[in-house]
Amino acid sequence: MNGLQLSREYYANTAEPSLKREFPDIYPRLAAGLAGNGSECFGYDDEISRDHDWGIDFYIWSLEQDKDRIPSLTDWKRDLFDKHPPQHARERSDYGARIAVMSCGEFYSSLIGAPNGPTTINEYLRAPEENFAMATNGAVFYDGPGEFSKTRSLLLEYFPEDIRRKRIAAKCMALAQTGQYNHSRVARRRDWVTLRTVLSRFTDSAIAMAFLLNRAYRPYYKWAYKALEALPILGAETGRLLLLIAEAGAFDDVAFGARECYIEELCALFAEELRAQGLSSSRESFLVAHGEEAMSLIEDKLLRSLPAQYEI
Repeated sequence: MNGLQLSREYYANTAEPSLKREFPDIYPRLAAGLAGNGSECFGYDDEISRDHDWGIDFYIWSLEQDKDRIPSLTDWKRDLFDKHPPQHARERSDYGARIAVMSCGEFYSSLIGAPNGPTTINEYLRAPEENFAMATNGAVFYDGPGEFSKTRSLLLEYFPEDIRRKRIAAKCMALAQTGQYNHSRVARRRDWVTLRTVLSRFTDSAIAMAFLLNRAYRPYYKWAYKALEALPILGAETGRLLLLIAEAGAFDDVAFGARECYIEELCALFAEELRAQGLSSSRESFLVAHGEEAMSLIEDKLLRSLPAQYEI
C-alpha cells in the first residue's frame, strides 16, 4: 500500500466532488496534494512506516487572498473525514507533520522560509537541503490557479550553480580527507572508534556528492541511500560501492584492503564525472585537486572567498 496513491484516490473520489460542491466560488483558486514530511511523500513507505503518522491525508492550499476561508475549509475537511472515514486514516502523533489547510505561501515558508521560493544565494542557504526535498516531493493532485505549482517548479530548478560548485568543492575535500587519507592512517593506528567515524563521514559525503552531480535535493538521512540508487548519474554505482564498503566492515587486513579499493574506485568515478560536467580538468586521483578547480569556477565573491573545505 502506497500512502501517496491512496491519498490521491481518496481526494479524487471523495474529497474533490465535495470540495467543488461546498466551495464553488473559491474551488478554482485552490490547490490540493500531498508533500512534505513523511515517508509516503517520497513514496518510500512500507509496512514498517504504518506504526505512526501514516495513512490517507492531503493538503488544501489557498491563495493569500482567500486566507480568511481557511477556517471554513478546515471545518469542511474535518467533517469530510468524519462522514467518509478513509480506509487507512492517518493518525497524527505528537511529533508528526501537520497536514492541514494553509496558504501556498505558508507551506513554502514553513519549509524553506520563502513564500514564493528563494531569489538570492542567502535565501537558498537559510534552510537545510532536506527541506527543499520535502518542498518538492509528493504530488499535486489539483492546482486551479497554478500558484502552488509555480513555486514548486522554481524550486525544482535546483540550487544556484555557485552553491552547487561550493558544495561540490567541500565534498571533494571531505572525501579526500576521510577516505583517501585518513582511512588508512586511522586503521594503522587501530583506532576503531575513529575508523567508524571516518567511514560514516565518507559515506555521507559520497551520497551528498552523488546528489550534487545529479542536481537533485538530498532527502533526510534516513532516506538518502534509498533515493541515491535511483539517481541517473552514478546513483547505482555509488550505492553499490557504499554497500560493499559497509559490508567490509571488519578490522582485519583483508577488509581494510577491500575498503581501500572500493574507496579509490568511487573517488575515481566522481573525478571522471566532475571532468565530464566541466567542473574540473585535473587528472589527479586525489579529490582535493578537483575541489580546488570547482572553487575556481565560483563567481559569487563571498562563496569564492571561503575555504574549499567549508560546508555551506
